[in-house]
Amino acid sequence: MADEQEQRLFPLPVLHGFCCDVLTHVGVPATDATLVADSLTQADAAGQTGHGLVRLLPVYVRRLRQGTTKAVPQMRLIQQRGATAVVDGGSGLGQVVGHWAMDIAVKLARDNGVGLVAVRNSSHFGTASFFLKQALREHMIGVALTNAPSNMPPAGGKRPYFGTNPLCIGFPTSAEPPVILDMSTSVVARGKIVLMHLAGQKTIPEGWAIDEEGRPTTDPAAALRGAVLPVGGYKGAGLAMAVDILCGILTGAAFGPHIVNLYDEGDRVQNLGHLFAAVSVSFFGPAEEFETRLDQMVREVRSQPRQPGVDRIYVPGEVEHERAEKSAREGVPMSEAGVREMEQLAQRVGVAGLVSRLEQYMRGHAS
Repeated sequence: MADEQEQRLFPLPVLHGFCCDVLTHVGVPATDATLVADSLTQADAAGQTGHGLVRLLPVYVRRLRQGTTKAVPQMRLIQQRGATAVVDGGSGLGQVVGHWAMDIAVKLARDNGVGLVAVRNSSHFGTASFFLKQALREHMIGVALTNAPSNMPPAGGKRPYFGTNPLCIGFPTSAEPPVILDMSTSVVARGKIVLMHLAGQKTIPEGWAIDEEGRPTTDPAAALRGAVLPVGGYKGAGLAMAVDILCGILTGAAFGPHIVNLYDEGDRVQNLGHLFAAVSVSFFGPAEEFETRLDQMVREVRSQPRQPGVDRIYVPGEVEHERAEKSAREGVPMSEAGVREMEQLAQRVGVAGLVSRLEQYMRGHAS
């Protein structure tokens, strides 16, 4: 039997085609399926596997079949005033809802210098950085926030109240890769612990999580029953609360423990809230000058003197950018446990599995 942690490489087109086929077979329109596949495969390529195919695609399929996530949502623009808008996602796939909302934000920013769109009644939207590309290619600063099901306590608490509530901000550059800060407000994304547990790992680093009684734990199973910890203690907890205010209270979506869990409550709609913003750099000065000056900053940051034992200084988003480039060249690694889960999903949905697709791809690209 293969080692559960052993990995094999899958070319991005193989993963993308598989994802599209699975989604269209459960009723998602082809254009929307392509969009979601872009999000999931790009997450895997960048090493953000907690938001990739293995963890999320089976859950998406279950919720789509149950009807708690709508394959064809009735998204509505509730109101638009000045540079702001409020939209209802109709319980659609978060990537579809978020793409539409960010598109509105960009259009508002073209006319007003800034666009701010609040979203209610959405669902899990993958990586927040996925949506920033819409703003960055228009030479705009992009911002994406979302709340999430509760799995993190307030500082000093032992029961989950807030989600890991990620926030993401990206800045356009000229010669350098865009600067993208994409972070959860927890020490670690809960999905990373899920993947470690599924892969059979017996321990997680100290300081990541507490068990159900509020005691520090290095057992991934106990951590999943307990809670992940906020990054920086009260600072991370404060950020999580701020994101939940913006994405839950302001938007009219659910907040805190009132958000439906993506995995355990498949019979109820999630009603997640998001907030998207676009800022047109050209309203403050020439976009080219901004991007050139940011390129200079990036190079200066990289060239700063390093602490002992540090081989290289990275700017936000650079690690993910380089991983994505490597994945595009060499393929995306997937554990044997992950491959097996995808094969089982393919059988349930009625599409060709990853292994047969890989074999066909290799035959077609044999030299």
